[in-house]
Amino acid sequence: MLFGDRTKYLTLVLSLAFATMLMNQQGAIFLGLLTQATGPLQNVGQADLWVVDPGTDWVAEYRPLSDQKLARVRSVPGVAWAEPFFSNYAITELKNGSFKRVQVLGLSRTTLAGRPPEMVEGRLEDLWTPDAIVVEIKSREKLGGVKIGDTLKINDRRAVVVGFCKARQGFESNAIIYTTFDNAIRFTPVGRKAISYILVKAKDPGSLERVKEGINALGDVTALTTEEFRFRTMSYITVATGIGFNFGITIALGFVVGLLLSASVFYQFTIENLRQFATLKALGASGRLLTGMVLLQAMTVGLIGYGLGLGMAGLFTIYTVRSESELSAKLPWQLLLISLVSMVLTVMLGSVLSLRRVVTVSPGSVFGATA
Repeated sequence: MLFGDRTKYLTLVLSLAFATMLMNQQGAIFLGLLTQATGPLQNVGQADLWVVDPGTDWVAEYRPLSDQKLARVRSVPGVAWAEPFFSNYAITELKNGSFKRVQVLGLSRTTLAGRPPEMVEGRLEDLWTPDAIVVEIKSREKLGGVKIGDTLKINDRRAVVVGFCKARQGFESNAIIYTTFDNAIRFTPVGRKAISYILVKAKDPGSLERVKEGINALGDVTALTTEEFRFRTMSYITVATGIGFNFGITIALGFVVGLLLSASVFYQFTIENLRQFATLKALGASGRLLTGMVLLQAMTVGLIGYGLGLGMAGLFTIYTVRSESELSAKLPWQLLLISLVSMVLTVMLGSVLSLRRVVTVSPGSVFGATA
């Protein structure tokens, strides 16, 4: 019955595959955007804790910290090192007369804590030379195709390109440059409080909680692990902006489309095969057996459609990752599980409409149809 009518079978499979692809693709893009929204949290791997002002809701909005707070954090027992980290924006003048907004990331001059994940060209230690900057490789074209040795003007200050690195871009996909903390303050003038975050490394990973409690006990700062800061940022973006609501509508639309299409096509498919169900009932098949047959058919179509849709969403995600596109996508197993449960629920709800007709079909109808 299921594979005999290929047109309806393919319609069912393709509609469920489209719904699955829509749910997973939009969910993957949404998670990718949330990850991009975490900004420098994607690239800094040396620190155990991020020390911020208690009122900080997400990584892109912060209240600067003073040098006195940095000294107090360094005095907490169990702290191996605590270094300032700078993150702000500036205007860069290009050779063709245009300009670009760049994100300036400032590293401690002594330890270079907060360094980019990978250098592509040049050495990170060259940042110790005067006016030096390292440009994120995907930002190269945005800055006019600069090369090592080229000079840029950042807020009317001279900046010399000494290398290129790989780093994940932020939510706004601005060009990213790395420099020392002192140069960053010169490129982006701020007040007497210039520290965006304080990066902290614990002497013993096992004492991380005690170090965190000691920093929080200072009263005017809050210590967060990278995962805690990432979760706080993602929660803020989801709730405080329209991104979560808009993507939620699209994902829900995929669920509704799959439900309506599968319900209508599967109901029509069942009605057209009532004669076969009546024959089985005349041969002694129970209502429970017929119900199991309908649900098995629904699950078969649902899982095949789910596999095809998931494959298309997976190919899209792989392409965005390998092409290093600015359109980021993430497809974790949790999203796959949620979409699987949604698809099972979709085919189950779609088959409910036809179950009553199957269970109540009269065995005599097969003879009436023959007559």
